Amino acid sequence: MSRTLRANRARFIGVALAALIAATSVLYGAAGQAHADSGLPVGTYTVSANLYVGAKDTPIGLNAYVTNPAAPPLGYPSSPVNSNATLQVLADGTELLTVPVVNSTFGVLGLPAASTDGAVAVQSSVTTPWSTAAGGPTSRISSVTFDVTDFAGGSTVATFAPSQEYANFFLYRGYKAWDLNLVVDFGSAA
Repeated sequence: MSRTLRANRARFIGVALAALIAATSVLYGAAGQAHADSGLPVGTYTVSANLYVGAKDTPIGLNAYVTNPAAPPLGYPSSPVNSNATLQVLADGTELLTVPVVNSTFGVLGLPAASTDGAVAVQSSVTTPWSTAAGGPTSRISSVTFDVTDFAGGSTVATFAPSQEYANFFLYRGYKAWDLNLVVDFGSAA
């Protein structure tokens, strides 16, 4: 092999190795954790994001979306909603998702600080007055802001276990400790 060919090959391998190292540092960040970037530029977007209690826990035997306002007996909050949440992509790469919690049958009272896999963190929540049966809570969470910087979204589910809810449904009334699940469609950003 000629000296020129060896030099070119060595340069190519060096450049390829440097690109691989750079890509790895971007993917895993300085702390060594995977970063699931939504791919969106800095800005504020409307996205579809849903928070729900899994079917195994609900009295209706279906997922109960606390982002869906339907209430039994006239309707069931069993389907996700679209274009309901706000995603902020900040200049430092942080992605904050604010999800309104609108269901008054399954009131969310509290969530753990982070999802069970640590990919999503609760940044803040807002409460609102709530009218329930005697002995029930007088307020519930009306919106939650999550740090979703390291969350893949799509079909990936972030589980918050256990969360605290109050079922304000006459056949199943009371305090509950059901898991809440978050799903986000970053592809719906508008």
